[in-house]
Amino acid sequence: MGSYPLPPITLNSSQMKFSSHILLFALIISLFSCEDVIEVSVQNSTPRLVIDAQFNVFTKEESPRLEGGVRLSFSANYFDQEVPMVKDATVVITHLNSGQEYPLRYNESKGLFLPETIDFLTDLHSDYEIKVVHSGQTYIGTTQFIPVPPILKAEQGNKTLFSGDETEIILTFQDFPERDDYYLYDFGQNIYRPIEDRFFQGEAFVFSHFYTSDEVAVGDLITIKAHGVSVAYYDYFNLILSLTDGNGGPFQSLPASSRGNMVNITEPDNYPLGFFFISESDQRQLLIEDLN
Repeated sequence: MGSYPLPPITLNSSQMKFSSHILLFALIISLFSCEDVIEVSVQNSTPRLVIDAQFNVFTKEESPRLEGGVRLSFSANYFDQEVPMVKDATVVITHLNSGQEYPLRYNESKGLFLPETIDFLTDLHSDYEIKVVHSGQTYIGTTQFIPVPPILKAEQGNKTLFSGDETEIILTFQDFPERDDYYLYDFGQNIYRPIEDRFFQGEAFVFSHFYTSDEVAVGDLITIKAHGVSVAYYDYFNLILSLTDGNGGPFQSLPASSRGNMVNITEPDNYPLGFFFISESDQRQLLIEDLN
């Protein structure tokens, strides 16, 4: 059982806002002299409803806890300063095995549509459907609750990478046997790592993450989160990375051709953007020490 360093994917704060402000842009700028005038023409795109429906359920805590909810907005043009938010929609999640519907209410302080309870979100044997109704249009998407193995160990190591002043964090988890699994690790500070179990299925997996000296310092308390994700979301996340040269994230601005798992059943050509997923989540905290 070896330790495998995984290079971080660092996302800046504007890239990782929970709302996925989907913006159509394609700017290719060559090297010009300082006296040249550059004129940029950006085509206005038709606004589309953006449905960010992310539910991370921390089941292993004494009281299960939800991070996320549903944020609705409209896509904006590239130079728009504000993104139109949607507060007047009807949002319902249905547990498809039972047919039970759970309405979500808009929480003004959080800017999210939230359920009154989260107990119904953790059924491994049922699909879930979300329905969003706005301006006479009905949008739906389906997903499952995806489990995640607990983080068995998080400890500080003493290896470095390139500059010699990185901080190594060594993580261990036990992969689920007899199934293909996909995970998204969140290292804080908008640093994410998607992982698939192709090469360690059913085994204990140990890997290293390295923080730069700008990201952590001695005395910092860091929080590392693990989320179970579907193969569809795993592929979606990696599509974001490929379209943004590795600088994207789950809610990064994308070309309008990049679509998630939501559809418009009223007017299919007026498709929405965004993704609906429900993840089991786990976390570990670690105090950074001076090991020298």
